[in-house]
Amino acid sequence: MKNVILNMLAKMSVMDAEAKQLTAQVETQSLLISALMLATGKEGGVSAMIGSVNKAINSVLESSDGLIKSDAELLLTKFQEQLELTQLINNFENEISEEAIDNFESLPDRK
Repeated sequence: MKNVILNMLAKMSVMDAEAKQLTAQVETQSLLISALMLATGKEGGVSAMIGSVNKAINSVLESSDGLIKSDAELLLTKFQEQLELTQLINNFENEISEEAIDNFESLPDRK
C-alpha cells in the first residue's frame, strides 16, 4: 500500500510541475503583451520592453527566496524561451507550412 501511495504522490507531483509550466507560459505571454503595450508609446521600442521585463523579474529574484524565487526563475526561463521563439519566427525566411509545423521537434540549440 505504501508503494501505491508513493506512486500516486509522484504522479501528482508531475502533474503539478506540468501545470506550473503551463501557467508560467501563459503568464509570460501576458507579461510580454502588457510590456509591449507600455513600450510602444515610449522611446526604445522592443529593446526597452525586453529590458523592463528582465529588470522586473530579476528584481523579484534578488528580493525573494524559496518558492517565489523558484517561480520567478521559471517565469524568466519561459520569457527567454518566448523571445527565442519570436526571434526564430522573425528570422525564418520561408513561409511556415503545416508540414514544417508537423516536422518541428524543438528550438535549435543556443549558440
